[in-house]
This record gives sequence, C-alpha cells and structure tokens, in this order.
Amino acid sequence: MSGLQMDYRRFQSQAQLACYTNERDAIREYDATTPITTNLMGTFKDLDYFEWAKEMDVVSWDNYPGMDTPPSFTAMCHDLMRGIGGNKPFMLMEQTPNQQNWFPFCKVKQPGEVRKLSWQAVAHGADTVRFFQMKQSLGGCERFHGAVIAHDGTEESRVFKETAALGEELDRIGRRIMGSRIESRVAIMFDWQSYWSLEGCVGPTTGFNYPNEVHRFYRALWRRNVPVDMIASTTPLARLSQYDLAIAPALITVLPDVAETLEAYVADGGTFITGYMAGIHDEHDLVVPGGYPGKLRRLMGVWVEEIDALAPGETIEVHGGTVDAKGEIVASIIHREGAERLATYGGDEFYAGHSALTVNAYGKGKAYFVGTPLDETGMSAFMAPIIKELDLKSLDTPEDVSLSVRYGDGGTRYAFLINNSAADKRLCLSELNGGTELLTGTVINDLIELKPYGVDVIALR
Repeated sequence: MSGLQMDYRRFQSQAQLACYTNERDAIREYDATTPITTNLMGTFKDLDYFEWAKEMDVVSWDNYPGMDTPPSFTAMCHDLMRGIGGNKPFMLMEQTPNQQNWFPFCKVKQPGEVRKLSWQAVAHGADTVRFFQMKQSLGGCERFHGAVIAHDGTEESRVFKETAALGEELDRIGRRIMGSRIESRVAIMFDWQSYWSLEGCVGPTTGFNYPNEVHRFYRALWRRNVPVDMIASTTPLARLSQYDLAIAPALITVLPDVAETLEAYVADGGTFITGYMAGIHDEHDLVVPGGYPGKLRRLMGVWVEEIDALAPGETIEVHGGTVDAKGEIVASIIHREGAERLATYGGDEFYAGHSALTVNAYGKGKAYFVGTPLDETGMSAFMAPIIKELDLKSLDTPEDVSLSVRYGDGGTRYAFLINNSAADKRLCLSELNGGTELLTGTVINDLIELKPYGVDVIALR
C-alpha cells in the first residue's frame, strides 16, 4: 500500500494543479498580460509547490502563524515561498490585521506585531504585502477573523490606525526595495516526496513532522543570521554548485539522479549535510535494499544498521567535540565506512559509544551525517564549526532579533533589523554603521535601540 499512497499523493497534487492551469488558460484567452497566481499556504502538505510554482506568474501565499509559532519558522516559510519561485520576489497575499478565527483561542495581535510580521515578509523577499480581510463580516465562520475595518465600522480602532501607518511606510520606501534580491551561499532542500513518505511511514515512529525537521536545521542558521535558499532535492548540479553548503533534512525519498548529483556536488568541493531517515526509499516509496542510507551510503561513508525509536519525551545523550546535546524521536545505529566520528551516543543503551555524528571526506568536499534529531543547543553547536570553516558570513544579534539583507541594483543593500519579541532590545553592529534608517532618516552610529516588535530598514552602500 505504501507505493499506492505515494501515487495517490502525486495524483492529488497534479489533479488540483490541472484545475488551476485550466482556469488560468481560460483567463488567458481574454487577457494576455495580467499576472495570474493563486494563494499557497507555506508548508501545506498536500500540494507539491515546486511543481505549482512552474505554472504561476508570481508566487503568492497566506501567512497565518499561530500564537506559539517561532519567528524562525515563519521566516523559513517565506524563504520556501521565495524558493519555489526560483528566488524571485513573492506576494504576501493574505495575513490578518489582528486575530485569526480558527484557533481554539483567538488571541489579538500585540501593538506593532502585525507591522513586524509584514516587514519580516519583505525582509525575506516579498514585494507585496496584503491583508484578509478589509471589512469584518457580520456572519459566517470568519465573523471574528481580524479585519482592517472591524465590526465598529470606524477608522478609530487601534488596528485600523496601525494598518494605515504600515501602508504609509510601505508606500514611502517600498518602491526602493522592490525587485531587490536575497543572496545566499546555503541551500536547504524541502522535498514534498519525502514529506509524504516520512509522515506516511508505518514505523519506526509516528513522531516525525517533516516541516519541523527542516526547521530544526534552518533555525540554527537563522539564529546566526545566515541567509538560506530553499530548493528542490532535484535541483540540477549547475545550480547546486552555486552553494557552499547544501542540507537535506530527513531526505527519506531519494528520487532518480539525486544521489549522483549530490556525489558530484561534494566531490567538486561542496559540503553536504543529511542524516536520520535519509536515503531509505526510492521514488516508488520502496526500501532501497543493501542497507541504509541506500544510494547515499557511499557519499556519507556510513551504514545505518538499525533505527531505534524514542518514546515521546525520551531523549538520548550526544557527546563529542563541541557538541553536548540530546537527541529525540530516533537514534541511528551507525557503522562507519570511512567516515570520521564527531560525536557518540551516551546513556545506557547497548549502542552507547556508537557514532551519533560523522563526517566523510569525499573528493574535495565533505558529507556530514546527523544520526538523531538534535535539540536546539546541540544543532547550534554542530553547525557552528561548519559555518566557521566555510566562512559563511554570520552576525550575532540579541535573542529574538533577526537581520536579513536584500541586494538592490547599483550596490545598495537593504538590511532589515527586526525585534521579534515584546521586549526592548539594544545592540551594536559595526557592519551597519554609516547606513541610513529609511523610515526615520537616522544615520546608524553604533547603538541601535529597538522597541517591542520594532523594525529598522537600513540602506547601506
């Protein structure tokens, strides 16, 4: 049934895409120029957005983070929507100007929070910021969904005034930013085939959420303000070679030619990271015989003999080098076949002392295998020396403060410094000194103060 499940997943995505293209083509008979799109939904499971983006004139999506959604996850979704469109600017088609109605508890947005979310989208590549809805409905299931004009019907509400002020800001400086691009030396593969396969597995665990595993790696880079492009696992070698580091979290499904492309990428000097659950299935959702990680075994220099499942809340110790962490969900029981050990499992399991993290020299490059989903501290510690070795430009900012850069024509850079918290933040970044904060006209000179959910947009030459 496994292969049939994958076939149905593909059919479902392709059938709905055919509905979209039929409607698009009908419009094109009467309008040859107006861009056509439809609103996507971030990490939505059912549709392979890399395939959908090929048929859209511009990518647009709906951003509705929950009360407990980390800002790094929202940033990842923006980067994914930019990535499916070939790293061209995208549209933020929908967001709420206040609360959203489908959660069990519909908390209102804090003052400044919607402004912050809007500028975060721009920081990650949006050229358009829009809202749903203009006027709050009197009935129906979305009657309590936020709106620019609430049930009071006036312009006196906090939400209306904040939305109008945001519109004025975007109108004042937005045209300068439009069309500017994100430049990254790091790529993370988001693979819908692996998404379907990993979460559809009957064993070794039901504990996996594929987007969360991608975010596990993404977060360690976001925290250091390292820009990331999101790419398909089938990205051709010519484009993959533009990146110094490629990461494929939980790449359980290895599609045709992907393993060969990754081998060529690393052999020519690239750095590749994958790990737990990788390489197990082929494109038919069948196990690749001969030992895990299947077609990636030679590249990674390891054989995963068994995969131990950890119960909810259970963890396993990982120690070695700069890493002192805990793993969760699964633990790969690894035999090294040329790879170097970076860390081992602790605890009292029979495989304590076995490799938990490895690196394999392959041609001119390196391939890292992560045997267990590391906690946030552990993933950060694992990534730190790789970032340093590859000389990836990273910048330290206070907790909950992020920095993103868009590159315009003529050498202008636009730095977006965002306070993702409800607390005041103070920082100094010499890299920003001499830049002009576009919303206030202030020239940056060492100390920067950000109010709760504050945003600085700084032009640099």
